[in-house]
Amino acid sequence: MHEERRPLVFAVNQNVAAGRPHHTQERLLTAQFGVLCLSALFSALGFSSVIPTVARFVATDLDGGDLEVGIALGVFSFSAVLARPWIGRLGDRRGRRVLIAGGSLITSIVLAAHALADSYLALLVARLVMGAVQGAFFVGTVTLTTDLAPEHRRGEAASYFSVAIYGGMAFGPWLGEWAAGRWGFDGGFLLGGLCMGIAAVIAFWLPDFVGDQEPNVASEENTRRRSLLYRTAIWPGVVMALGIMIFPALHGFMPKLMDERALGDAGPIYALYGLLVLVLRLVCSRLPDTLGTGKTAAVALVGSSVGMLIMGSFVSRPGLFVGAAVLAIGGSLLYPALMIAAVDGVPANERAQAMSTFTMFFELSGGIGAPVLGVVAWLSGTTVAAFYGASVLAAIGLPVLFTWRRRNPSIT
Repeated sequence: MHEERRPLVFAVNQNVAAGRPHHTQERLLTAQFGVLCLSALFSALGFSSVIPTVARFVATDLDGGDLEVGIALGVFSFSAVLARPWIGRLGDRRGRRVLIAGGSLITSIVLAAHALADSYLALLVARLVMGAVQGAFFVGTVTLTTDLAPEHRRGEAASYFSVAIYGGMAFGPWLGEWAAGRWGFDGGFLLGGLCMGIAAVIAFWLPDFVGDQEPNVASEENTRRRSLLYRTAIWPGVVMALGIMIFPALHGFMPKLMDERALGDAGPIYALYGLLVLVLRLVCSRLPDTLGTGKTAAVALVGSSVGMLIMGSFVSRPGLFVGAAVLAIGGSLLYPALMIAAVDGVPANERAQAMSTFTMFFELSGGIGAPVLGVVAWLSGTTVAAFYGASVLAAIGLPVLFTWRRRNPSIT
């Protein structure tokens, strides 16, 4: 199937190149790519800054336990998953900019509205609404990344782009901790909304490729067999979901654990993790293209699993710092490697649908992972069990990865 589609991808990319300067001469680091990364950085800052704020808000003001924290962190994923297929189709029909700018603008309003939640039920409603709209930005940005990159440099493009995404997700919780400590929970939510609003403003300078793309020559056939999930993105999405179930533990349960053990502020640990992710993403930017998807993803899954195991086994500030450093290996390599496989052989005017399916697994990882880790911690009677659970889930990603590689010999 991939062999049949590759000529179409090449043709579409050449057509885009004829209408836009970004694809000429194999250039990757263009002004348009820089605007995309800057918008993504502010979006990730806004989204992730409220994660520890939500966790602390539930645990303190709403008197919730580990189970309630896990549900509040993950419930937005269910509405996000339901909205994903329609978001992908909208991006392929109307362009990437409407997803990026429109999605982040609406999300900024919803994030700020978290400050109005005065009960656990009201907070859950706000989280559900956010899930339905926030995914539009993510689908639009990751799709535009593949549009802007030469085909053989998509892994490198994903690495650079994900510096913004994961850098924002690493430093966002620290920003949220600082804002909540200075202005209270309402201030933390409002600052998250402000960051997302800045992302929306920046996104208005992004290109829109609908008019540049050739019609899909197989559109009638694809319409007949169209489903909610884009087939080529399912396996890499499943591996991704298992590998990033570490984030509910890192962002949601670590602040609670540090409060319970009187270990101080979690901000410096987040900062170390974020700095290492940035460095590894830049230093290893070409690794997914050269080493291959399978090997790179395997290294990442091992790093994620071992890092979570260290953080759960050595609950002290030095132990958490060491665990976060090892965890950065997984956080820096997994996404770029798997994104390549998700769009391999996919026509440009179907990429938003493929990325919609792929990124849907990001939401599933939170929607499933956070409640599961909450239940594990609740049943065991200790928050530290969430870290062991996250380690096991990341390790399960390895046999899933190997199974996928056996069924797809082209995956190196």
